[in-house]
Amino acid sequence: MTLVDRVTHLLMWLIPWTWYLLRIVLRLTFVTVNNLYVIPAHFVWLLCLQPVHMVRPALFWRLEGVMFKWLLAQVGWWGYSGGYKMYECGEDISHTYNDETIVIVNHQSTADVATLMAALQHKGPVVRRMMWIMDYVFLYSNFGWCAWAHGDFFLQQGQEYRDIMLKLLKDHLHTKYLSRNHQWIILFPEGGFLRKRRERSQKYARKNNLPVLQHVVLPRVGALKTILDNVGPPLAHSNGPLVNGAVHSEGQHIKWIVDITIAYQNGRPLDIQTLTSGWRPPYPTTLHYRYFPISEVPRDEEGLTKWLYERFEEKEQLMAHFYTTGHFPPGSTRPGTKTTDQAVQIKFSPWWMLSIHLFYLCSTALQLYTISAVLQWIF
Repeated sequence: MTLVDRVTHLLMWLIPWTWYLLRIVLRLTFVTVNNLYVIPAHFVWLLCLQPVHMVRPALFWRLEGVMFKWLLAQVGWWGYSGGYKMYECGEDISHTYNDETIVIVNHQSTADVATLMAALQHKGPVVRRMMWIMDYVFLYSNFGWCAWAHGDFFLQQGQEYRDIMLKLLKDHLHTKYLSRNHQWIILFPEGGFLRKRRERSQKYARKNNLPVLQHVVLPRVGALKTILDNVGPPLAHSNGPLVNGAVHSEGQHIKWIVDITIAYQNGRPLDIQTLTSGWRPPYPTTLHYRYFPISEVPRDEEGLTKWLYERFEEKEQLMAHFYTTGHFPPGSTRPGTKTTDQAVQIKFSPWWMLSIHLFYLCSTALQLYTISAVLQWIF
């Protein structure tokens, strides 16, 4: 092989790898800069809007919700811009967009949260009026600060924390969820990632003669029951207090449970590192929707546990079908329900995303100029 051939061969090897590494660096730089000009600007606007909070709190939380939706759109855009496409199918849930709803989702990786942030963007007022229940470690991230200000709940995992966490959740529902006019509650009942909990869940299932699941794990019912006991429909009406202890206003109670199943191609979950850096070749994520009227959901602990186990057994069957055929099964078990059998791609408008970025870039510039002018005036 001549010297020219060797140099050519080396260049043919170097160019793709150089572009691959450069693309990763550029994407990570963009995400870092994106956080630097968005998060501080978001909090400065919340600080400036505090007079509105004192005079008209409903208007304040509406404005905060709009900005919160824009924040989540940018997280969703990270994966979308890297070619990681998302599709959705299943039952039509559009009638739940403006109602109080609990959303139960299977949990495989850190990409699940970003996937939901993207998938729910185009579903009416859902994103700006929803409350997340997430692991407490998210509180210490930059997004965690925004979620805390929005009124999301951070859950400490572990049996030793169970009782205190459920009590804190009860208090949170009354002090944050209701007062801020939130509607959707996002809940991961499995209590952790699939890869971390599967072995323990299967051992528990064998010991207690329960279904041994491979693609999901047996869910925990504590948080779901706490939510239903406190903001679910009253079990009885009388002139006295409601028998389930709920203190919500007339009509403001949970009306639906939406069941979302997230499946990754070939059972290989993405993660937030992949969505931000784009280091793995893109492949799609598919979400499957179902819904249940709250009137169909048992309220006693034994009945609710059985009902929730059945939903995750169904998730197991759905995902087994998906991993075998490449798509979720068509139709619905609910007669007369409108469904989307062929998965539809979830798309973002580049112009909409550009307008959001311009808003936060201009906000950052304006805020820095104002702070600089004030400091010069003082000193």
